Parts: sequence; structure tokens; C-alpha cells
Amino acid sequence: MSIVVPHGGDGAAFESSLASVLQHRPDGCEVIVPHDGTYDDPFDLGEEVRFVDSGSTSVLRQISEAAELAMGRFVHVVADGHVATENWTDAALAQFEGHETGVVVPVVRDSETQRIEHAGWRTTASSACGPIGFGDKQVARKAAARVEGAFLAASFWRRDLLRSLAISYRGTDTIEASLAYGHLTTQAGWRCVVAEDSVMSIDFETEVLDYDLRIHQNHRRLQAISDHFRGGGSAGWGRGIQRLLTTTLAGGLRPSSLISGLRRMTAPLAGNAISRSVQTSGVLSVDDNPETLPMTSVHREPLRRAA
Repeated sequence: MSIVVPHGGDGAAFESSLASVLQHRPDGCEVIVPHDGTYDDPFDLGEEVRFVDSGSTSVLRQISEAAELAMGRFVHVVADGHVATENWTDAALAQFEGHETGVVVPVVRDSETQRIEHAGWRTTASSACGPIGFGDKQVARKAAARVEGAFLAASFWRRDLLRSLAISYRGTDTIEASLAYGHLTTQAGWRCVVAEDSVMSIDFETEVLDYDLRIHQNHRRLQAISDHFRGGGSAGWGRGIQRLLTTTLAGGLRPSSLISGLRRMTAPLAGNAISRSVQTSGVLSVDDNPETLPMTSVHREPLRRAA
């Protein structure tokens, strides 16, 4: 497995993430830190970490370049402020025993309250990208079964699948990319699975880590992305009015819910921009993924490896 810890620009949050990964680092994995060229390794970690100068401040570009260089069959992304815990990768990697599993979602919790921040996302009547389990103590089984995608900033992937997704979204927003990647992954025949015993935490109070706020603020484009994949374009203004009502009522008539509903309603305004930002071809299909089957030897003598 390759663990990718991109340097997103928040020094303290990045160091918290990297320190937690190194502290709980599982055996047999590499740690890759892609950065924009300005990080000079002040802690002299060159023997433990593989630093990659991507020449870009875009976290998405950093992740894609790290995935291209990754040696592990699986790639785990741990972005700024997401903190690893003891044995957090075990349950996630076990899920990849399913041949159709392409993405695995950890449960991300608030480090103080232990309330869930997210366990992936799914489309609901009131959200194009609703964080699963938000504010709850446990992930409901039905909700976990309906997961549609992972939030890229804390996610596990088959390496070749993640590589194939790199050119599918032309943008810089990681939540928009998460939504596009999720729809593309499903269309390619892959499954997304929640690993309930794979636990991570969020240790910083920054707007970048406030998924609920970021989704509400960018609901127009997120809804347009969802419409692009579900209907081949915008869902129309009639559907938009219905979304305004459901979003506002689900939010208890709060001003923030009204604003989010208005943004969902006006998703057609972003339709053309989204269609230019998303590339739907070239994603690795589950049928194109070679499956390695364990073979039990009937001989007592050890088998020689092929040269």
C-alpha cells in the first residue's frame, strides 16, 4: 500500500496528518508526500518519506502525480488535518478482497466529540453530496449500504483505478472531484464500501475540513455534476424548484438551508461549465481489472518463483 499525504498549504494541519501516519504506519507500505516545491523537509524525514515535487499547489494534481509513482497496489489519501489512528488501515484493506471493490471509505470523526464528520457521501432528497453519518455516533447499516463515493481527502483506492480518474475532472475542488470520481467509479462497475472499523479523525477547525459548510456553499456546481451523470445534463427548472423546497424543509427553514436550496435550484446555470470540466471516458472498468487468485500447492516442496 502507498499512503499519500499531500501538502495542501496548511503547515500545521499537514504536519499533524503526516506525524499520525508515521506514528501508526503499517508494515510494508510507503509514504509519499507530494508538494508544490516549497517544502524543504525541516524534520529530515527523507529516509522514511518519499517527497515528490509536483510543482503545483493543487491537491488534486499532487494526488494524481503521487498515484502515478506509487508502488503499492492500493493508494490511501490522507489530506491536511485528517489524522490516522492505530491499525486504521487493516479493516479498509480487508474490503479489497472483493474483486469489485474499487474504493473503501473510512469513518472520519471529530477528535473531541467523536461524532462522525463523514463516512463517504450519497445523494439524498436534500443534498447532491450528503455526508453519511454526519453528526451521529455510529454509521447506520442502511446508510452505509447506500454509500456512493468517498471524499477524496480521506479515502482508499485501487491504484490503477485512481490513476485512470486523474484526467476525468478539470478543476481544483476536492469535493467536486470526489463527486465526479464516485459517479464515474460506479459507471465503470466498481463498488464503494464503508469500512466501519477503519477510523480516522479531524483535528483542526478550518473551513477546508468543514465538509457540510463547503457542500452548502458550492451546492450549485455539485448539483450540476450530479445532474450531468444522472441525466446527461441539467434536470431543468421544475426539478430545481422541488429541490429548493426539500432542501429548505430538511434544514428546518434555516437561512443556510434556504441559500443551499437556491443554489441547488439554479444548478442549470452551471451545467455548461460542468460539462466542459468532466471527462467520462478512460476510466478503468472492473471487467478490465485482472484478478489474482490464490492457488494452494499440492506439493510439500516450496514452489520456485519465475525469473
